[in-house]
Amino acid sequence: MTKIENNILLFSITLCWAASYIFIKSLPPDLSSFAYLTLTAGIASVILLVVFFNQLKKITIKLAKKAAFLSILLTINLLLEKNGISLLSASNASFLAALTIIFVPILMLLLKEKPTINNMLGAAIIVLGLCFANNFSIQGLFNRGTMYMLFGCLSSAIYIISACRFAKEENPILIGITQMCFMAIISFILWLFEDSRTFLSINYTRELLSSIFVLAFFSKAYAYIILLFSQKYASPISVTVIGSTEPVVTLLLAVMIPVAFGEVEKLSVFSIFGAMLIAIGAVVAGTAFLRIKKKDEKEAKCN
Repeated sequence: MTKIENNILLFSITLCWAASYIFIKSLPPDLSSFAYLTLTAGIASVILLVVFFNQLKKITIKLAKKAAFLSILLTINLLLEKNGISLLSASNASFLAALTIIFVPILMLLLKEKPTINNMLGAAIIVLGLCFANNFSIQGLFNRGTMYMLFGCLSSAIYIISACRFAKEENPILIGITQMCFMAIISFILWLFEDSRTFLSINYTRELLSSIFVLAFFSKAYAYIILLFSQKYASPISVTVIGSTEPVVTLLLAVMIPVAFGEVEKLSVFSIFGAMLIAIGAVVAGTAFLRIKKKDEKEAKCN
């Protein structure tokens, strides 16, 4: 698979996650995060088990352990972000959630996997763009919510780096299936502690069921299988950079489909400028022109 083809697959995931807000908006406000994750991950697991039934016999204990580790990281990330969002303004929470772009290269350095100059410069430009696009404000930032979000970014960064490694060592499709099953089980156990009635506590309307199914299919089954498959051919930085364009995609969708997002989104000069910076940062981080330039300078000196 070429780099361009892989990037298109990764961007399709970003599009799915950005568009998922349309259906999340239609969910009942009293539906708990545990119930939401149990239903979506559960349905996604059933879909994947049916589609890839013939490959299930290839799942090994070693692969299952790696998938379990990834599912725990995802659950931790969900819980931390849920608590953080409840304590922060929407703009600050959105900005902090995207700071995984900073945590990934830092962890790579600690693991002695040196990011390129383009990666670091692109990440800095993307963070600056996020500040503008999300109307970031220092006011109300210093509280427990920020700590939750930062630890959430850390767990997300560990997930991305680990998933990239595991996808290159094992069958990424099987990791994705097993991971989704573990997520459903973990979510259900947490939901059981929260409300012993679990499935009986929900009012199953047609709107709820349709939204849950769409979210399960696109934002869980499709997104995580394609994500792990793409990570077999991509670096953690590439995955994070393309994922960081989600605020731009969400902003564009909110403008084009305002009713679905609950309100009319107005494009300000700051949001447009921020979106442009994020796009520029993604291009810078995803290319290697600085390395090429440095190489040419060395060759010129040698001559």
